[in-house]
Amino acid sequence: MILLRLISWPYFRKHVLRTVLTAAGIVLGVAVFVGMHTANQSVLFAFSRTVDRIAGKTELQVTAGETGFDEDVLDKVQAASSVKVAVPVIEAVVDTNIAGQGSLLVLCIDMTGDRSLRDYDLESGDDAVIDDPLVFLAQPDSI
Repeated sequence: MILLRLISWPYFRKHVLRTVLTAAGIVLGVAVFVGMHTANQSVLFAFSRTVDRIAGKTELQVTAGETGFDEDVLDKVQAASSVKVAVPVIEAVVDTNIAGQGSLLVLCIDMTGDRSLRDYDLESGDDAVIDDPLVFLAQPDSI
């Protein structure tokens, strides 16, 4: 405590601006670190939630990359005794050809067997009521 009174306080009084700027820099650095950590956790949570919504309750995914594979593979997977439910999903990233808009992820699912793997939250309201989802999806302007 004696060193603080004899050395530090006189230095702080002599260099007030430097001391204030140093303290402000430390406070700002800690605030930026905490803010980035919080933002990072939020982004990771949102990403995890998105992956869970796309993957659903799946325990195994069979993928073939860009080329895809024959439809017979789905029949073989569905016929396996250890597989309870197997549904096809087509995922593609397409270019929108709109300047500055980037690309679009198109996710095609089989709605008839997919409900056992994924939960679909539909907005409540008059516009969200669909009498026959399969007829709605068969329309030329639906994606």
